[in-house]
Amino acid sequence: MTVSVSSPVRYSHCIGFFAEVGRGFSNPYDLAPGPDDLLYVLNRSNGADAPLGGMRVTLCKVDSEYLDEWSHYGEGPGQLVWPAAIVLDGHGRLWIADEHRHDVQAFEADGRYVRGVGEFGGGPGQLNRPSGLALDAEGSLIVADTHNNRVQKLSPEGECLVSWGRQGSGPGEFNLPWGLTVDRRGHVYVADWRNDRVQELGPGGEPRAVYGTDGPAEARLRRPSGVAVDDDGFVYVADWGNDRVVIYERGGGLAAILEGDADLSVWAVEYLASDAATARLREQAAHPEQEKRFWGPTGIKLDTQGRLYVVESCRHRMQVYQKR
Repeated sequence: MTVSVSSPVRYSHCIGFFAEVGRGFSNPYDLAPGPDDLLYVLNRSNGADAPLGGMRVTLCKVDSEYLDEWSHYGEGPGQLVWPAAIVLDGHGRLWIADEHRHDVQAFEADGRYVRGVGEFGGGPGQLNRPSGLALDAEGSLIVADTHNNRVQKLSPEGECLVSWGRQGSGPGEFNLPWGLTVDRRGHVYVADWRNDRVQELGPGGEPRAVYGTDGPAEARLRRPSGVAVDDDGFVYVADWGNDRVVIYERGGGLAAILEGDADLSVWAVEYLASDAATARLREQAAHPEQEKRFWGPTGIKLDTQGRLYVVESCRHRMQVYQKR
C-alpha cells in the first residue's frame, strides 16, 4: 500500500522465496544491480547452524530467472559470516562488507575471491562491524564503520583517504550508522540508525541536511537501515523500525510512504502449484493482507532503468517499484 502525497514510483512485482540453497533467498540484506537486468542478492541467512550455502550471493534476473549462487559460511578468504552490504564497481567486481569479519572483500562477478581490505580496530583503515557500502565517482569505497560511529573513504587497496564523524547526535555525528549511498553530486547520505535519521553530507563530509526528524509524525524515522537517492533528488529510506519506505523530496518534504504491495513471486507460484497441502494452509491464513506489507526492510537500491528494489530480510524477498 502506498500513502502518497506525490509518489515518484509505482509497484511492479516481487522476487523471492525462502530457500537456504538454490533458487530463493535466506534473510537477504542487500543487493547490487548489474548489467543486463542482473541482480546480485546478498543472503545473510540465520547463523552458523544454516547449511553452508545459506550465507551466499544469489544471481538472478529482474524477471525472476534464477542463474547461480556463490560463496558460503566461513572465516576464510572469500567466505561470509555476517554479510551486510554489497556494491558493484566500475570494473565488474563486487565488494561485500561483513560485520563479523570486520572487513570488505572483493570478488569477481563469478565469485572468485580477489582480496580483502580492513581489519578489526579503530584506527585509519580499520573497521568495527561495517554494515554499509557505496562507491564514489572515483571508485573509492565509502564504508559505514558502524561500531566506530564514523564513515570512512577507502581506496580499493584499503588505504584510508578520509574519515568523517564520531559518536553523538549532533550534525555530522553518528550513533551506529548503517546503510549509505552517494548521489551524482558526490553527497553522501547515511542512515544514522540509532539517531533515527538520515544525514546528508557534502563531498568533504560537511553536514548539509537531515531527513526524518522534523515535519509531520508520519515522516519521522525509526531505526533507518538503508537509503537511495535518484537523479531527481528524491531520497528513499528503508525505515526498518517502522516496516516501511519513506520517500522525501530534496530538502526533506514528505513525498510518499510505501508500506508494501507484494503479490506472489513467480517462484512462490510455482512452488505452491507443486505442493497442494501448503497451498491449502496458506489459503487458511487469518490475515492474508499482511503478506503484502514490508517486514524488516534492510537494503534499498536503484538501478539505471529507474527501478527501486526494497530488500525484505524477514520475508526473504524484494519488492520492485518503477519510477513513473
